[in-house]
Amino acid sequence: MKRLSHMILSISLLVLFMVSCGPKKAEIETLRVAAKTFQPIMISLGNILKEGDVAAAKDTLILLTEKFAAIKAAEVPARLAENTEKIQSQVDALSASLDELTTAIMLPELTAIDSTIIKKFDALRTNFSRLGGSLKVKIPELVSFHDVLHTVWHDYYPDQIDSIKAMAPQFQEKAAALNSIQWPAVLAGETEQLNQKVKELQQAVDELEAICQGDDVEAIKKATSAMHDAYRNVNRML
Repeated sequence: MKRLSHMILSISLLVLFMVSCGPKKAEIETLRVAAKTFQPIMISLGNILKEGDVAAAKDTLILLTEKFAAIKAAEVPARLAENTEKIQSQVDALSASLDELTTAIMLPELTAIDSTIIKKFDALRTNFSRLGGSLKVKIPELVSFHDVLHTVWHDYYPDQIDSIKAMAPQFQEKAAALNSIQWPAVLAGETEQLNQKVKELQQAVDELEAICQGDDVEAIKKATSAMHDAYRNVNRML
């Protein structure tokens, strides 16, 4: 009986050791998740403000404020611990701009969306972009792709067609690296979507390269713009 007890104890200790030494689950980055939930509501509010719908703007702002509460309550991810002070400052700036926008929109006497409100929304969007940039998961292969895209989009598009055509093969090289990427653990729940977006980016790169074999200027412009959009669809998931 004593031998059996010792055997059970040994097995239990072995199991505990294996569990403690086994692969750890990726941290759920609550701040990044909260920011990604906040973003589409913010975009929706921006569209509503452009349309001038005061009632819808007030309703959407209430929802946006609720989403911001999750950002404020979330912890800075462990991978960004050294940037905690900077990120907290960005959260505070976002909070201040949200308060200013709320004060302007929630006035009982408000009947129209004016330029002052639009400016306050732009400040909110800018502060959110800064926070989002700090939280983004950096993927070297995507950064490398962007380096080439940045040159094409900002230096050559839309007028320097010959330069765009000359750069097209480089996109194939950069896209190939993305196709074989091993996504970091923090993105474990999003890999299927990311792989699909990368596939769509590859298709856009293939389309651009094929079109660049000819001289249809408008088609090249359209394909370049489509590839740019496909890149952004990957990048915004990070």
